[in-house]
Amino acid sequence: MRHGRRGRTLAPMSSPALSPGHRVVVPAFAESPLDGVASATLEPMNAPDPATLAPGDVIVRVKSAAVGWVDLLMTSGQYQHMAKPPYTPGLESAGTIVWAGPEAESASIGADVIVDGFLAGPRSLGAYQRWGGFATYVVAPANAVVPMPRGLTHDQAAALLGSYETAYHCLVTRGRVQAGETVLIHGASGAT
Repeated sequence: MRHGRRGRTLAPMSSPALSPGHRVVVPAFAESPLDGVASATLEPMNAPDPATLAPGDVIVRVKSAAVGWVDLLMTSGQYQHMAKPPYTPGLESAGTIVWAGPEAESASIGADVIVDGFLAGPRSLGAYQRWGGFATYVVAPANAVVPMPRGLTHDQAAALLGSYETAYHCLVTRGRVQAGETVLIHGASGAT
């Protein structure tokens, strides 16, 4: 193992032996979100090849992915940021870093992280759009992964950046809820 600044463990110089996995694939946009989900298939996937990745990339082995309304809208082409079919859905995911490129100094092998869906996955733009969280592996630039807060499970962490952030924005920023106030929430599922 190599060690970077502040004693962080960096990627080994050789590539890890990553086993193949699976991914969900949406082959084409459907008429409705329900039709889109029905058309999705589970397919085998090869592990990402580190030799083909950028030096600042990381590979995250996904342990949990949230399912939100945006994921459903995207399957039918009804969302403003569209992946090009066929694609792997999954805006929000959490897992463990299993490989980090030589310039991914902020990443530590074995660290539990959340993948930022604005920077990697179907909602992002560019090369990382194909790496949705409904898969065994996600590839992301190192700045697109954030440490998982202590005390959270992977399931909880996977929903943190989208679902929690949306609820917080609605209640605190827009609703200006204050300590001691009571809030009636009519529905608490579906994320955004």
